[in-house]
Amino acid sequence: MKKNDSPIKDEQTRFTMRINIELLEKVKAEAEKNKRSTTKQIEFILEQFFASFPTE
Repeated sequence: MKKNDSPIKDEQTRFTMRINIELLEKVKAEAEKNKRSTTKQIEFILEQFFASFPTE
């Protein structure tokens, strides 16, 4: 990797959010069950949510 190369893919970006502690603990527990990181679990939840909408 070159000095200025970012380890983040071009299709991804950083995002900071505040979240209720109890909700985060639920997400963490679910992530552990699914052998995912908390971040990947949140991404999965969002993907499932948006997949439930009909495409235009």
